[in-house]
Amino acid sequence: MKRMRATTARWAMLGILVLSGACSHNSTTDPSLTSTTSTTTTAAAPTVTEQFNGTLPVGGFRFYSFNIAVNGTVNVTLNKVSGTGVPSTVQLGLGTGQPQGNDCTTAASVTANSSFAAPQQTGVYGPGVFCVRVFDVGNLFAPATFSITIAHP
Repeated sequence: MKRMRATTARWAMLGILVLSGACSHNSTTDPSLTSTTSTTTTAAAPTVTEQFNGTLPVGGFRFYSFNIAVNGTVNVTLNKVSGTGVPSTVQLGLGTGQPQGNDCTTAASVTANSSFAAPQQTGVYGPGVFCVRVFDVGNLFAPATFSITIAHP
């Protein structure tokens, strides 16, 4: 019985040594396993300003594509909304995303009106082809003419 306990104890000790050896790591011999690299990309400021005008049907949408060559800030501003029976304070949806066929799949969207003079939507995108989608959020009773500005790098 003593011999069996001694053998069991030896096997247990051997198992512990094997496991502890497998968990050991000397970071000086393999620095790639312990070092971390952090890359910060600075977003370029908008240098191009594009203005688009259109007519938005009740329940409809319009979108406008633009291309940016570098990672940068995109600002979208709803400048003006008008039309017969359309108050200038009516709210429309603005979304920024990527073109998908006959539409613009938006990653972010806001509800905005033209009484706010600053950009209603801002984000960092790029590089690539992007789009801005202007859409009725459900409160148009007549077609609305609108003007938007897209500022991008």
